[in-house]
Amino acid sequence: MNSSRFLRAIVLGIALLCTGFGLQAQSVKFIDALKYYQQGEKEEALKLFQEEVRDNPANDAACYYIATLTAADRSRDLETESWFKKAVELSPDNFWYSYSLALFYLRSERQELAVPMLEKLAADYPKKSDLYFDLINVYLSDNDIDKALAALDKIDAIKGKNEMVALTRTELMLKRPDANADSVYTALAAYFEECKSPRIASVLGDYYATTYRDTLALRYYDEALALEPDYTPAWYGKAGVYQVLRQYDSFFSSLAHVMQDPYVQPEVKAAQVEQMIANPQFVRTFAEDFDQIMVDLHAAHPTDSNINSLIGGYYYRTGRPHLAIEVMRQNMEQHPESADAALQYLILLYYQQAWQPLAEEASVAIQRFPTNPDMIQMRAIANSQQKSYRAALDDYETLLQLHPKDTTITKVTCSAIGDIYYQVGEAKKAFKYYEKALKIDPDYNPVLNNYAYYLSQQGKNLKKAKEMSRKTITSEPDNPTYLDTYAWILHLLGEDIEAKAIFKHAMLYGGKESRTILEHYATVLETLGEKDLAQIYFNQAAAMKED
Repeated sequence: MNSSRFLRAIVLGIALLCTGFGLQAQSVKFIDALKYYQQGEKEEALKLFQEEVRDNPANDAACYYIATLTAADRSRDLETESWFKKAVELSPDNFWYSYSLALFYLRSERQELAVPMLEKLAADYPKKSDLYFDLINVYLSDNDIDKALAALDKIDAIKGKNEMVALTRTELMLKRPDANADSVYTALAAYFEECKSPRIASVLGDYYATTYRDTLALRYYDEALALEPDYTPAWYGKAGVYQVLRQYDSFFSSLAHVMQDPYVQPEVKAAQVEQMIANPQFVRTFAEDFDQIMVDLHAAHPTDSNINSLIGGYYYRTGRPHLAIEVMRQNMEQHPESADAALQYLILLYYQQAWQPLAEEASVAIQRFPTNPDMIQMRAIANSQQKSYRAALDDYETLLQLHPKDTTITKVTCSAIGDIYYQVGEAKKAFKYYEKALKIDPDYNPVLNNYAYYLSQQGKNLKKAKEMSRKTITSEPDNPTYLDTYAWILHLLGEDIEAKAIFKHAMLYGGKESRTILEHYATVLETLGEKDLAQIYFNQAAAMKED
């Protein structure tokens, strides 16, 4: 039994009691108790109502109030039941006493006691439709569809034809073991002719759309929109039909009504749009339509963080990073409490390699989220890229102090510190931090690769470098950077035939896009005497920018 339904009935019953009883006939104690109750002083009210019953055992209203006050405490159910029953015994013709007791039985899962009471009340008060809804819920819990439908017929007779009854009847008929969906919806269509409703029309449209009767579905969606031109479920249904039919002009014009509706949950819209933009070819073909969708989404939900993230990602993937950055900047300003909003903005600046703005914006974000590791790391990267190595090292040291037990942060940070120290010519310190990272994770490829490569640059410990590099290409055999490091170490060890084979593999997986890899490959070819081929790769490398 729905507790809120039970408590609403209690409150309504109390309101009617207050207006239905002549308070002049009640004692001063009862009236004081009622005042305490209305002021929310429940314990004092309960005390006075109990004293009233001791003084006047026949006061049914006081018994009823005691029951309502104890009902909120489920541990007092026995006490509550006895007071409700006492009130009913004293005044058997009072509707609210009997109705509250019946709902109490439902709440305590004693349907066998509740149903006879509700059925009697329904017979005595045939115009109270709420009773039939309660009975429908009970019948459904017993899977007695026929009785539920009979109760619904009573509501239909009381209230006349209406949308709620029609849709409830449809739902009930579909629950029958022998239900025929076509027959059920044909009955609903007939009901619709006498009870026009955009919701009923849209439900019919949805059914016919799912059974691939597109013409019939569109007819009912249009009927819904004729009744209510802005009825969004019908526009959504039409959009779905047009999408299946590949009538994309009609699809996008229908979908626009959904996107423009501020009352449709933004997460529902976002899921729909994300599914569509997952197909880049579809987005390219209908670029203008998708641009308009983003405009409509932003207008309907200008401050929704998820929608703004979706729009920002869309602009970035469609080659308009300046628009993406602006959307995410606004999103960050609208949600100053959100670390995610700030981080998304920083990530876009990172992707654009806008190092100075990234350093500045990260500093602002760190003021709001001083322990956030991602923001500190972003600023460290930006400073490192601008060769502000001391500032970058300070940030990385801060990370180690803030998160000393987080192994992921620690190994990444030690790796970054090692990279910086090598850049500034302090190889011993660099290798010290690489060793720290490998102590945490001996298979951490970024450190294994850099450590091995820098050893090869110094011409030291080449066997150690080879073993570290071998581990990286074993775990990532198609990574061109790791393949380059391993092949170059093989070259330095005089194993050029093996190095050439590794370089040829690297060429298949992006090696041609790296000046360094091309130069290394050309050097190996030249060493093997393939001078003409080597020159081709030297020329290609010379035409490229530094990595």
